[in-house]
Amino acid sequence: MTRLLRLWPLVCGALLAGASPSPAQGLDFGVKGGVNVANVDVSGDGGGPSFDPRIGLVAGGFVRMPLTSWLAVQGEGLYAEKGARFADTGVDAKLLLTYLEVPVLARVRLSRLFYAAAGPSMGVLLRARARTRFSGATEDIDVKDDVESFDFGIAMGGGIELGRLIIDGRYTLGLRDADADTTDASTMKNRTLSFTAGFRF
Repeated sequence: MTRLLRLWPLVCGALLAGASPSPAQGLDFGVKGGVNVANVDVSGDGGGPSFDPRIGLVAGGFVRMPLTSWLAVQGEGLYAEKGARFADTGVDAKLLLTYLEVPVLARVRLSRLFYAAAGPSMGVLLRARARTRFSGATEDIDVKDDVESFDFGIAMGGGIELGRLIIDGRYTLGLRDADADTTDASTMKNRTLSFTAGFRF
């Protein structure tokens, strides 16, 4: 009986190890880059003008921590250009927003090649400008004081992993009002479609 009690922890450990899926070894690191197709959704207080998408850069790195053979947590640090574009007769105006974006995603492997991912995404505003082209002239105005310094949203999407090459598509739904003006009922929320290619080390 004494010998059995001594061996019991080892037997339990072996059974648990055999019953649970084996996660991939260590952490995965990588870099990624691509384009954002960004826009803003303006609502409330009679709405606002209709905006067109703005094409911007998204680039950065990621670290992935495997939890099981099919589930991992992936954190990213991204330089992300967002905003929108407004075009009218003779006027081309752009809202140029630049964020340091930090998504934290649950990444689910669907098959050998395909995966899905979703989770919260936080953004810290780095720069905000309004650029207007009219009659051949261009004017840039700093509007950082008019934009909230912190953004929050939900990112969802998926992609293909071909060895160390990763191709990803994602939609980020902004949930926080990016307009710093709280004197009216209108809200402005970021909407971003991202397409990236990355490399896992």
